Amino acid sequence: MRHIAGVLLLMSLNAQAAGMLELRYLDQDAGTEPYLTRILISDRFMRLDGGKDSGDFVLFDRKSRQVVNVLHDQKILMRMHNRPLPRTRPQDYKLDEKTTPVKKGALRIQVYADGKLCSETVSAKGLQPGAVRALSEYKSALAYTQLQTYLNTPADLRQPCDLAHHVWEGGRALSYGLPIEERDYEGRVRQFSGSAMKRLNPALFKLPRGYVTMQPPEGDQTAPSVQPSPVQTK
Repeated sequence: MRHIAGVLLLMSLNAQAAGMLELRYLDQDAGTEPYLTRILISDRFMRLDGGKDSGDFVLFDRKSRQVVNVLHDQKILMRMHNRPLPRTRPQDYKLDEKTTPVKKGALRIQVYADGKLCSETVSAKGLQPGAVRALSEYKSALAYTQLQTYLNTPADLRQPCDLAHHVWEGGRALSYGLPIEERDYEGRVRQFSGSAMKRLNPALFKLPRGYVTMQPPEGDQTAPSVQPSPVQTK
Protein backbone atom coordinates (compact mmCIF):
# COMPACT_ATOMS: atom_id res chain seq x y z
CA MET A 1 0.00 0.00 0.00
CA ARG A 2 2.86 2.37 0.82
CA HIS A 3 4.42 1.62 -2.56
CA ILE A 4 1.13 2.38 -4.34
CA ALA A 5 0.69 5.60 -2.38
CA GLY A 6 4.22 6.65 -3.28
CA VAL A 7 3.59 5.99 -6.97
CA LEU A 8 0.35 7.98 -6.89
CA LEU A 9 2.12 10.88 -5.18
CA LEU A 10 4.89 10.83 -7.79
CA MET A 11 2.31 10.78 -10.59
CA SER A 12 0.56 13.75 -9.01
CA LEU A 13 3.80 15.72 -8.73
CA ASN A 14 4.72 14.91 -12.34
CA ALA A 15 1.28 16.04 -13.50
CA GLN A 16 1.73 19.36 -11.69
CA ALA A 17 5.20 19.82 -13.20
CA ALA A 18 3.79 19.11 -16.68
CA GLY A 19 1.03 21.68 -16.31
CA MET A 20 0.99 25.35 -17.16
CA LEU A 21 -0.23 28.31 -15.15
CA GLU A 22 -2.68 30.70 -16.80
CA LEU A 23 -2.90 34.32 -15.65
CA ARG A 24 -5.58 36.63 -16.99
CA TYR A 25 -5.43 40.40 -16.93
CA LEU A 26 -7.81 43.04 -18.24
CA ASP A 27 -5.67 45.72 -19.88
CA GLN A 28 -6.63 49.15 -21.16
CA ASP A 29 -4.49 51.71 -22.97
CA ALA A 30 -5.33 55.40 -22.73
CA GLY A 31 -8.35 56.21 -24.90
CA THR A 32 -9.09 52.61 -25.91
CA GLU A 33 -11.44 49.81 -24.90
CA PRO A 34 -10.30 47.16 -22.39
CA TYR A 35 -8.87 43.93 -23.78
CA LEU A 36 -7.82 40.56 -22.39
CA THR A 37 -4.19 39.56 -21.91
CA ARG A 38 -3.54 35.89 -21.24
CA ILE A 39 -0.20 34.78 -19.83
CA LEU A 40 0.70 31.08 -19.96
CA ILE A 41 3.68 29.93 -17.89
CA SER A 42 5.49 26.60 -17.97
CA ASP A 43 8.82 25.59 -16.48
CA ARG A 44 10.61 26.53 -19.73
CA PHE A 45 8.44 29.14 -21.47
CA MET A 46 6.07 32.04 -21.01
CA ARG A 47 3.52 33.06 -23.65
CA LEU A 48 1.54 36.31 -23.77
CA ASP A 49 -1.46 36.61 -26.09
CA GLY A 50 -5.02 37.90 -26.41
CA GLY A 51 -6.63 34.67 -25.25
CA LYS A 52 -6.77 32.90 -28.62
CA ASP A 53 -4.50 29.97 -29.41
CA SER A 54 -4.35 30.97 -33.09
CA GLY A 55 -3.63 34.68 -32.53
CA ASP A 56 -0.40 36.66 -32.44
CA PHE A 57 1.69 36.08 -29.35
CA VAL A 58 4.94 36.82 -27.56
CA LEU A 59 7.07 33.82 -26.59
CA PHE A 60 9.71 34.03 -23.87
CA ASP A 61 12.22 31.21 -23.52
CA ARG A 62 13.12 31.29 -19.84
CA LYS A 63 16.30 29.27 -20.35
CA SER A 64 17.84 31.23 -23.24
CA ARG A 65 16.16 34.54 -22.19
CA GLN A 66 15.02 35.01 -25.78
CA VAL A 67 11.84 37.03 -26.47
CA VAL A 68 10.10 36.65 -29.85
CA ASN A 69 7.00 38.50 -31.05
CA VAL A 70 5.04 36.32 -33.51
CA LEU A 71 3.02 38.22 -36.14
CA HIS A 72 0.97 35.76 -38.19
CA ASP A 73 -0.49 38.09 -40.83
CA GLN A 74 2.96 39.40 -41.80
CA LYS A 75 4.62 36.01 -41.18
CA ILE A 76 7.29 37.72 -39.08
CA LEU A 77 9.23 36.61 -36.01
CA MET A 78 10.41 39.80 -34.30
CA ARG A 79 13.34 38.56 -32.22
CA MET A 80 14.23 40.97 -29.41
CA HIS A 81 17.83 41.73 -28.50
CA ASN A 82 19.10 39.36 -25.83
CA ARG A 83 21.83 41.41 -24.17
CA PRO A 84 22.55 42.67 -20.65
CA LEU A 85 22.02 46.32 -19.80
CA PRO A 86 25.08 48.60 -19.71
CA ARG A 87 26.34 49.71 -16.31
CA THR A 88 25.80 53.38 -17.14
CA ARG A 89 22.61 55.13 -18.26
CA PRO A 90 21.94 57.61 -21.06
CA GLN A 91 20.11 59.90 -18.62
CA ASP A 92 20.23 60.20 -14.86
CA TYR A 93 17.12 60.73 -12.76
CA LYS A 94 16.20 60.83 -9.10
CA LEU A 95 14.27 57.70 -8.25
CA ASP A 96 11.82 57.61 -5.33
CA GLU A 97 9.73 54.70 -4.12
CA LYS A 98 6.74 54.92 -1.80
CA THR A 99 4.97 51.88 -0.34
CA THR A 100 1.59 51.90 1.42
CA PRO A 101 -0.31 48.93 2.91
CA VAL A 102 -3.66 48.42 1.16
CA LYS A 103 -5.00 45.36 2.95
CA LYS A 104 -3.57 42.23 4.51
CA GLY A 105 -0.96 40.80 2.15
CA ALA A 106 -1.22 43.64 -0.40
CA LEU A 107 0.95 46.69 -0.84
CA ARG A 108 0.67 49.77 -3.06
CA ILE A 109 4.01 50.67 -4.71
CA GLN A 110 4.52 54.08 -6.30
CA VAL A 111 7.67 54.73 -8.32
CA TYR A 112 8.71 58.30 -9.17
CA ALA A 113 11.42 59.61 -11.50
CA ASP A 114 12.41 63.25 -10.98
CA GLY A 115 9.19 63.74 -9.02
CA LYS A 116 6.85 62.34 -11.69
CA LEU A 117 4.75 59.28 -10.90
CA CYS A 118 5.87 56.56 -13.33
CA SER A 119 3.87 53.64 -12.01
CA GLU A 120 1.41 52.73 -9.28
CA THR A 121 1.01 49.03 -8.54
CA VAL A 122 -0.86 46.97 -5.98
CA SER A 123 1.07 43.73 -5.43
CA ALA A 124 -0.12 40.67 -3.51
CA LYS A 125 2.57 38.99 -1.47
CA GLY A 126 2.67 35.19 -1.75
CA LEU A 127 0.24 34.99 -4.68
CA GLN A 128 1.59 32.76 -7.49
CA PRO A 129 5.31 33.11 -6.66
CA GLY A 130 6.25 31.03 -9.71
CA ALA A 131 4.49 33.52 -11.95
CA VAL A 132 6.27 36.40 -10.21
CA ARG A 133 9.64 34.79 -11.01
CA ALA A 134 8.68 34.28 -14.65
CA LEU A 135 7.41 37.85 -15.05
CA SER A 136 10.60 39.20 -13.44
CA GLU A 137 12.72 37.16 -15.84
CA TYR A 138 10.68 38.42 -18.79
CA LYS A 139 11.01 42.09 -17.84
CA SER A 140 14.75 41.64 -17.33
CA ALA A 141 15.16 39.93 -20.73
CA LEU A 142 13.19 42.69 -22.47
CA ALA A 143 15.00 45.61 -20.79
CA TYR A 144 17.79 45.98 -23.39
CA THR A 145 15.28 46.20 -26.25
CA GLN A 146 13.31 48.78 -24.27
CA LEU A 147 16.53 50.76 -23.90
CA GLN A 148 17.00 50.72 -27.67
CA THR A 149 13.47 52.08 -28.09
CA TYR A 150 14.39 54.93 -25.76
CA LEU A 151 17.62 55.67 -27.67
CA ASN A 152 15.69 55.73 -30.96
CA THR A 153 13.17 58.22 -29.57
CA PRO A 154 13.79 61.92 -30.39
CA ALA A 155 15.45 63.65 -27.44
CA ASP A 156 12.60 66.14 -26.95
CA LEU A 157 10.12 63.27 -26.52
CA ARG A 158 12.11 61.29 -23.96
CA GLN A 159 11.06 61.14 -20.32
CA PRO A 160 12.86 59.82 -17.21
CA CYS A 161 9.87 57.48 -16.71
CA ASP A 162 10.71 55.82 -20.02
CA LEU A 163 13.88 54.50 -18.42
CA ALA A 164 12.56 54.02 -14.90
CA HIS A 165 9.40 52.15 -15.88
CA HIS A 166 10.50 50.16 -18.92
CA VAL A 167 14.24 49.61 -18.45
CA TRP A 168 15.93 49.77 -15.05
CA GLU A 169 13.04 49.71 -12.58
CA GLY A 170 10.46 47.72 -14.56
CA GLY A 171 10.43 44.77 -12.17
CA ARG A 172 10.51 46.77 -8.93
CA ALA A 173 6.85 46.13 -8.00
CA LEU A 174 7.32 42.39 -8.63
CA SER A 175 9.74 42.24 -5.71
CA TYR A 176 6.68 42.79 -3.49
CA GLY A 177 4.46 40.12 -5.09
CA LEU A 178 2.14 39.51 -8.02
CA PRO A 179 0.67 42.72 -9.51
CA ILE A 180 -3.12 42.75 -9.19
CA GLU A 181 -3.59 46.41 -10.16
CA GLU A 182 -1.31 48.58 -12.28
CA ARG A 183 -1.36 52.08 -13.73
CA ASP A 184 1.53 53.79 -15.52
CA TYR A 185 2.48 57.29 -16.62
CA GLU A 186 1.21 56.68 -20.17
CA GLY A 187 -2.31 55.94 -18.93
CA ARG A 188 -2.15 52.17 -19.30
CA VAL A 189 -4.21 50.28 -16.71
CA ARG A 190 -4.07 46.58 -15.82
CA GLN A 191 -6.42 44.59 -13.56
CA PHE A 192 -5.81 41.00 -12.47
CA SER A 193 -8.85 38.84 -13.23
CA GLY A 194 -7.74 35.37 -12.17
CA SER A 195 -5.45 32.38 -12.53
CA ALA A 196 -5.75 28.64 -13.04
CA MET A 197 -3.61 25.57 -13.63
CA LYS A 198 -4.10 24.07 -17.09
CA ARG A 199 -2.95 20.92 -18.82
CA LEU A 200 0.29 21.67 -20.66
CA ASN A 201 -0.17 22.25 -24.40
CA PRO A 202 3.36 22.17 -25.91
CA ALA A 203 2.09 23.44 -29.28
CA LEU A 204 1.35 26.84 -27.71
CA PHE A 205 5.05 27.30 -26.92
CA LYS A 206 6.43 26.59 -30.39
CA LEU A 207 7.45 29.15 -33.00
CA PRO A 208 5.89 28.75 -36.48
CA ARG A 209 8.16 27.67 -39.34
CA GLY A 210 8.76 29.53 -42.57
CA TYR A 211 8.44 33.04 -41.07
CA VAL A 212 10.93 35.85 -41.70
CA THR A 213 13.07 36.69 -38.66
CA MET A 214 13.70 40.36 -37.90
CA GLN A 215 15.11 42.45 -35.04
CA PRO A 216 14.22 45.92 -33.76
CA PRO A 217 16.78 48.61 -34.72
CA GLU A 218 19.65 49.31 -32.34
CA GLY A 219 19.88 52.74 -30.72
CA ASP A 220 22.78 55.17 -30.73
CA GLN A 221 25.37 53.48 -28.52
CA THR A 222 27.67 56.54 -28.59
CA ALA A 223 25.27 58.71 -26.56
CA PRO A 224 26.69 60.14 -23.30
CA SER A 225 26.07 58.01 -20.22
CA VAL A 226 26.01 58.59 -16.47
CA GLN A 227 26.11 56.56 -13.28
CA PRO A 228 22.67 56.00 -11.63
CA SER A 229 21.67 57.98 -8.55
CA PRO A 230 20.69 56.14 -5.35
CA VAL A 231 17.06 55.16 -4.77
CA GLN A 232 15.04 57.05 -2.16
CA THR A 233 12.43 54.93 -0.35
CA LYS A 234 9.56 56.00 1.87
